[in-house]
Amino acid sequence: SIVVDKKNWIETVSPLLFAQTIIDPSLITVVDLGPFKHTVDGGLETRKTAFECVGTVVNAFGSTGTGGAGGHLPGDGTNAEVSNFSDFLGAAPASFPDGVASAIATGAGDHYDVKMLTHALLCKVLKSKLGAEAVGEKLKEIAAAMTKTLTQKMKSDAVKQEIDRNSDLVRSCLKAVVGLTIRLPRHVTETEDFDEFITKVVRSEKVVKQFEEAVAAAGGGGGGGGGG
Repeated sequence: SIVVDKKNWIETVSPLLFAQTIIDPSLITVVDLGPFKHTVDGGLETRKTAFECVGTVVNAFGSTGTGGAGGHLPGDGTNAEVSNFSDFLGAAPASFPDGVASAIATGAGDHYDVKMLTHALLCKVLKSKLGAEAVGEKLKEIAAAMTKTLTQKMKSDAVKQEIDRNSDLVRSCLKAVVGLTIRLPRHVTETEDFDEFITKVVRSEKVVKQFEEAVAAAGGGGGGGGGG
């Protein structure tokens, strides 16, 4: 059938695709511009494209009739809806959710553009039980990468465009954090590491207001990890 053929094809191609989501140090060069040095990441565009392709594949499984409908994955961020949808990644190769989760763990600590794509991908995958289970296995790495994103300090001479881009990144990250707190089982989020991430980073004075806005936008279900 078409579904089986697609599954077999993705099983063959996805490892190659996931390999392109990893930073290749050999493609990073430092250009000496006299008084300062400029780092050029020759693999950035490839990684961005790879993450976009992974997102497309995830959406494709949402259109097989086993779960969410064509590219619009189910969910508005409420716990009530979590129990009311089929697992669209059930049609994917068995190794696919783990591959996506590993890509998310690395992408969450990558360049700005890759982080934005990673946060969106994470929100999609969390709407699958299989996806959420795979993400749970990488939660420590994902939280560590998000910590750097949420605690990054802007330069004192940052221009408005840089400040706005950072604000967009923080909002994107916090939306994904809310997804983690809503979609992952409590026994996964009730760990010392994740509780510290929520308490000291997400609920810090710096970003707590934006986090609460993200929770409200998701339907108010993301109270936080740990004992929350």
